Amino acid sequence: MTEPIWSSGGAGGVRAVLDDLEEAAGSLAAAAGELDDAARSLGVAAQVAAWDPARAPRAAALLDAAAASSAEASRLRALGDALRSAALAYLEAESEARRSITLAGRLGEAAADWWSSVAWVHRTAALAIGGRAAMRLLGGPGLPPTTGLVGRDEASGLLALAGEDYARIVAVLALVVHQAEAGEPAYRTVEPLPELVDGSPGSLEDLVGRLAWVHAEGEGTVAVETVRGDGGARHLVYVPGTEDWWVTSGNPADVEADLVSVLGAMSDAARAVVDAVAAHGIGPDEPILLAGHSQGGMVAMIAAAALADRYRVERVVTAGAPTGRIRLPPTVAALHLENTRDLVPGLDGRANPDTPRRVTVSHDRRRSHRADAPDGSRTIAEAHGFAGYAATARLVDEGVSASTQAWLDGARPLLTEARSTVTAYRPVTG
Repeated sequence: MTEPIWSSGGAGGVRAVLDDLEEAAGSLAAAAGELDDAARSLGVAAQVAAWDPARAPRAAALLDAAAASSAEASRLRALGDALRSAALAYLEAESEARRSITLAGRLGEAAADWWSSVAWVHRTAALAIGGRAAMRLLGGPGLPPTTGLVGRDEASGLLALAGEDYARIVAVLALVVHQAEAGEPAYRTVEPLPELVDGSPGSLEDLVGRLAWVHAEGEGTVAVETVRGDGGARHLVYVPGTEDWWVTSGNPADVEADLVSVLGAMSDAARAVVDAVAAHGIGPDEPILLAGHSQGGMVAMIAAAALADRYRVERVVTAGAPTGRIRLPPTVAALHLENTRDLVPGLDGRANPDTPRRVTVSHDRRRSHRADAPDGSRTIAEAHGFAGYAATARLVDEGVSASTQAWLDGARPLLTEARSTVTAYRPVTG
């Protein structure tokens, strides 16, 4: 069975292919127009030549050339029409390839999750009544399976209904949270922690593992890994996801950063990344890759745009992040990993743009056929977790499409195992 994973965007994505085909069709149309002009000119010359009986053979030759030019123009127009038809067929084939789940299958999953959620409510109520003894005996209620009911596409579609009001609603929520956090210590800068010596990631899967590590460090820690070799230094910047869900901590990786970042605006979390890069002393010609999971992916995108004018930011990797509303400089290439059962990438109500510089990998983890699948992506936590995204990254390393392969080929100098130093930068508040 085919693994339910596909990509959009990038060098081999729909938009890039359509752009190439449209450009070729346009060139053919322009050439056909020039041949038509030549045919008309040749026809006029033939008529002029026919006035002199002595030039009758030349007139006939000019008429033959005019007819040949006109016929060639028709052939070029037909070829252009065929290219446009091919572009449409490619688009339809891409759309069909993404329909990896039948409607009946999704309805069955939704019904199963609905009844499981009802059972979860009853179990939770029973445990609450039974108290600690019941908890010790039966364990906690856990989370109910819900990804058959809502995932990335469902969340995105629902929020897209807000239209232009989406940005206003999020901006108001961000203002409310900002006012609620008025008593928090303000972010000031970052301070470096002792360096660690390690081996740099040699694959996308290793990179996701680094993201799990930096998130576990907590306190909004941003890490910069540097590899030095004959070609000079290269740097990988790791950005944590949301860590502060309340309004009393000074951790910049908080809910306010979530709301601000989804609209593509700067936050204290993004400033911490920019400050960490500056504090690390990175040279303007040294290549940089930024990576982040969840909020960290949004922040990595925003920081990449802020740093691109001063540094050689080449690549961004995001996992489980809503990045559809965030713009990226044309010099930066992004790879977005999204579990279709993870609702978080859909919280911006907009799909990532399909451009030659941005590749989105969609993986239906709940329908995965891989024996090494670490989870079923049946709950919100499973679908958004690092283990699932590491499995998706492993598939990308193995090869998903021409677009993902082209992206990895370009990132190869940054994803090469070598001795490295890792410096963690912890935000300073007060």
